[in-house]
Amino acid sequence: MKRRSYYDVVFIGMGFEPLLAAALLAKRGFRVLLLGQGSLAPAYDAAGRRWPRAPHTFLGAQSPVARRVLAELALHQLFRRRATSIDPAFQVVMPGHRFEHALDPAALEREVAREFGLVQRAVEDFDRAALRHGQDLDRIADKDLVWPPETFLERREFVRATAHQAFDKQGAGLDPFAELAEDHPFRHVVDAPVRFASRMDPGQLAPLARVRLYDSWCRGAAKLEGGAAWLHEALLEKVVTYSGEVRPRERVDRVLTRRGHATGVRLATTAEEIGAGFVVAGCEVGALLPLLPDRTSFGQLFERIGEPTPRWCRYTLHLVVREEAVPAGMGRDAFFLLDPQRAPAAENLLRVEAHPANDAGERMLSIEALLPRRGVEEVSGYVSSMRERILAVVSELVPFLGDHLLAVDSPHDGREVQDIAGGRLVPPEEPWSRGPQSMPVVHGYPVRGPLGVCGLPVRTPIKRLLLCNEQIVPGLGDEGSFLAAWSAARVVTRSDRKKEWMRRGLWTKVEI
Repeated sequence: MKRRSYYDVVFIGMGFEPLLAAALLAKRGFRVLLLGQGSLAPAYDAAGRRWPRAPHTFLGAQSPVARRVLAELALHQLFRRRATSIDPAFQVVMPGHRFEHALDPAALEREVAREFGLVQRAVEDFDRAALRHGQDLDRIADKDLVWPPETFLERREFVRATAHQAFDKQGAGLDPFAELAEDHPFRHVVDAPVRFASRMDPGQLAPLARVRLYDSWCRGAAKLEGGAAWLHEALLEKVVTYSGEVRPRERVDRVLTRRGHATGVRLATTAEEIGAGFVVAGCEVGALLPLLPDRTSFGQLFERIGEPTPRWCRYTLHLVVREEAVPAGMGRDAFFLLDPQRAPAAENLLRVEAHPANDAGERMLSIEALLPRRGVEEVSGYVSSMRERILAVVSELVPFLGDHLLAVDSPHDGREVQDIAGGRLVPPEEPWSRGPQSMPVVHGYPVRGPLGVCGLPVRTPIKRLLLCNEQIVPGLGDEGSFLAAWSAARVVTRSDRKKEWMRRGLWTKVEI
């Protein structure tokens, strides 16, 4: 079929990273097309309620790259009005300890003295070091860099920008826990929020990544009015406002190539071929490979840096309870470690997000657990039984939970909504969007890139085919999403010198 249309950039997938990059490029004058590729919305409807797909605490609020991107998209002021700092930033509950990280320095000092008085100086030194290293990384994130760098000039810029930070090129070389015993409980205070903030296998996180993610919780944790769904809609609106086109229901079944260059895509439903200057894959690289006519070049890439391997799956369970069920001292984000002697996985370590009460006096608790991939794929009934296992653990954190429980649902276990108050099971409205296959995956990376936080490169072995997803800078969580989007947009923008001059405001009448 002949091509009916042509775009400067076609995006495959509508995750957070491709949405950011598409909005940036549309703002810069590129003709952009966003294709859904089966991407799931951040919220869904079931049993007469609106449910988020996962807990959402925005951790990039203090990052310079996030402020730069939001400012360029004219979203910064609106974001500030909708974002509220969380105080306490988080809580960690484990046998023998209940610690909350207050934003007020005096309150935090009292909390450290109460829980970890014997090592108070070491804990306070760690917090001061995290703040200092965070400020160093702020200066790096504020620069116009490609993450990870690939060309000679990009690598030179990156080396110059990162030369004065305390860690080595792989984010190691410094142990921030040096003054604490190997089994000290404060290590769990740091580890618990970091595990849920990272998009990289937590076991692979370099010291720099751990310190940065912990600092993001302490300095930049914010709740958004409307949550991830509002941010998703706001970015879609920006793409459309800047003359981009969005087709959320379309899927690509083939990336078109010619002589080693990406030239467009073919739609699955109509077989329409759409030409493109760049094709940007916002999906995981594993989902991109079946769309390529020849995977040989990617095989060579994976021989050099390794292929991302699924390690963990993010499972979410929602509980609707009466307002009085939630303990008065419970913060918005709490991490519950059941047994410090066991591996911090599945129901042994839970993240609990407490939503505000609605007009009916009900509150939702969104609970997240990291499930090992092998359990999900190889153990029969593992995911479907997770609902009861997590409920049993949460009952230890929230007394009398069973007396106040109104509804239970998970978008990931393939089961129906449990309307406890009505004594019925409610079939979901969109069953095809539920089940274990809908769980976000956390990957392991055989070779980590610069600073130990980078995964795959933005550029692929096929020219003008780019990656823009969680696998680019997985070690920095939300901040990594902004860095990935900025990097992809920078590569595309630099390819068109005229638009690059216009973006920087350097054109003259002659150039126009």
